[in-house]
Amino acid sequence: MEDRVMKNIEYTRLDDRTTSARENVVKETGLSLYINNKHYTTIMMSALMERELVTGYLFGQGLIDSVEELESIEIEGNTTRVMVKDNRRISQRIKRTDYRLVSGGGLAAFSNGTGLPRIHTRMKIGKKEIFRAMNTIFEKAEIYKATEGTHTAGLFTPEASPICIAEDIGRHNTLDKVIGYGLINKIDLSDTFLGSTGRMASEMVTKICRAGIPVAATKTAVTSTGLEIAKKCGLTVIGFVRDAGARMNTDMEVKVIQEAGMKIYTGAERIICE
Repeated sequence: MEDRVMKNIEYTRLDDRTTSARENVVKETGLSLYINNKHYTTIMMSALMERELVTGYLFGQGLIDSVEELESIEIEGNTTRVMVKDNRRISQRIKRTDYRLVSGGGLAAFSNGTGLPRIHTRMKIGKKEIFRAMNTIFEKAEIYKATEGTHTAGLFTPEASPICIAEDIGRHNTLDKVIGYGLINKIDLSDTFLGSTGRMASEMVTKICRAGIPVAATKTAVTSTGLEIAKKCGLTVIGFVRDAGARMNTDMEVKVIQEAGMKIYTGAERIICE
């Protein structure tokens, strides 16, 4: 795995004196995506879970509604070739898509919540399970531990058992990977919840709502447009999840959280707070 996603490099360390040192940095890989033999885009990613990433990406962009629309996915090196059964339909979807330059710096399908499914579920989650899931994300983030250069997302059962955990240089890619895993493996996403290390901006929330995941929790912040879309779709959004004893990297130091807490911005009725 180290050869694919990490590279050991030499650098000059400057503190009270100058020394030569080595460390691991995360690799950034370009994955060329072809749809029905036509180049669609190149995804900058961490080279793991390519099939899940592409499946989740196509779904999150609204280009497919299910994996049944896919005839095949062939991966060779840094190229993925997807054959879609109805070429005319996907061509029309690509032409109709409103693309925006999003907060992550790339083009993504934009939605203000109109046309996204309304989330319906009886699922309730305890706050302890949310803390447990977020702790699991940090514990399983092996590439981050070695490089501090990735985001992580995890898909969990209501009891906080991990279904899929994915790392990537892009927070959007981590969502595509776990959602793609769920789609490929026929998982009922309406009976899961998502944990993430990434900011919940509009494009992140759109992917989650399209997948029908009812609860999304992150260690960090949310945005106003993200919350507007979440409210329209009935998504529970939780930010700044901090468990007591958790270690958070800041720009200057590692901070140990003294008191557990979280901020429930939408859909608080799904969270059991005892």
